[in-house]
Amino acid sequence: MPYFDENPLEKLVFRPGDADDELDLRDIPVDQAMTIVEQLLAGPPKAASYLIRFEAAADDGRETLFLPLGRRLLQARRDGVLSRCLPVADGAGYFIAFAAAD
Repeated sequence: MPYFDENPLEKLVFRPGDADDELDLRDIPVDQAMTIVEQLLAGPPKAASYLIRFEAAADDGRETLFLPLGRRLLQARRDGVLSRCLPVADGAGYFIAFAAAD
């Protein structure tokens, strides 16, 4: 088995500092947060990549933005608007990169 000085999978992992800008949706109602995301996806982006943050899941059973936002971002990727859409390891955010930036 070959020995690697560096883990080759590290290149696949994104770190929050890799994003060009951050969109903080914490403490914003779901419908308003989704409107903000729609505006980001519709208009020319100010940055090539974003870290989109939202509230982490709590034990109260309420839905977070993880699923609805994830569905919308995946659709934007299918439509060619985004080149990348990856959830953040802590489950409270997504990293996105616009297709025109790559």
